[in-house]
Amino acid sequence: MEVVIPSAFFLNKEPPVYVWDLHLNDPECRGVEVGDDYVFSIKTNLSDCGTIMASDDTHIMFINTIHNNDSEVITRNYINITFVCRYPVNYMVQQPNGVNMIKVDVRTITLNTEDGNFSVSMLLYKDEAFQDKWTTVPSLTLEDDIFVKVFMVPADLMLRIERCWATPTSDPYSNIQYTFIRDSCPVLSNEQTLSVLKNGQGPEALFRIQMFKFVGSSYANVFLHCNIQICHNAPGLCQPNCSGEVTVMRMRRDVPLSHTVSYGPIRRLLNSEKPNLNAGGVPPVATFVLGGLLVVLLLITGLFGRLWLRSRRFYPAREAQLTLSNIHHISEVAS
Repeated sequence: MEVVIPSAFFLNKEPPVYVWDLHLNDPECRGVEVGDDYVFSIKTNLSDCGTIMASDDTHIMFINTIHNNDSEVITRNYINITFVCRYPVNYMVQQPNGVNMIKVDVRTITLNTEDGNFSVSMLLYKDEAFQDKWTTVPSLTLEDDIFVKVFMVPADLMLRIERCWATPTSDPYSNIQYTFIRDSCPVLSNEQTLSVLKNGQGPEALFRIQMFKFVGSSYANVFLHCNIQICHNAPGLCQPNCSGEVTVMRMRRDVPLSHTVSYGPIRRLLNSEKPNLNAGGVPPVATFVLGGLLVVLLLITGLFGRLWLRSRRFYPAREAQLTLSNIHHISEVAS
């Protein structure tokens, strides 16, 4: 029983799938590359290599499948090609030239495959309860926290953040990059600036970061990017180990571009732009004190204004009388 598939079917995938990445139901049964083909053969007993036998009234069937190598990580190229050899149970045996012959049809089939998709999204929140999400462009000072959730739909498997970084432009492969999660672990030892709250434990990952305290005050806007991996829903397989030497020794995985999620821009808010309102929108105590001083100043100004107006009603009359008297005196002298 033999299956021949053009190697281009596998090598044109991104990333490419090599013949040593594949096996039959029995992982010990692997294919070989012959010219431009991958060939999978069961040459001895048809029940070898994990072959499943089934039958009905007219046929006996031998069923096997070509799989990827076993891995805790589900890659984008998930191979599962099932093939069946079916034999009739009734034969009419002829004896041409003294040799028993059974005619077996050789048929060429075309395999149609489709890629399944997971929807992976990133949302930013204002609070550690992940309830109040940003619905406009986030505006943050150097000290402000931002709470990030990366999640997948459908939520049947587990999600692990492999790497997260910030760039000053929307291009995730910008020459200027600030990486703060690498190999699923935080690169910052200061938990006040960065804290990974959940990773590889379910269909969502959570972390908190003081974005502009990490990136610095050189940029007015930054864009956030994360590479993610989808893992089998089995305890312990997806959760990263971030304990010292084990983390350093781990091999870094190259994550396909399709597993990159981005968010941006995130705007840096200058201290002079930040409104002086507390969380409930009520002016702070300093505002009341300044308002009270202003009211007192206005009362004092009004009091002195009234006294000045009263004095103006008295003194202008005397000045006028003096002026008239002087004019009258000058007239008498002139006469």
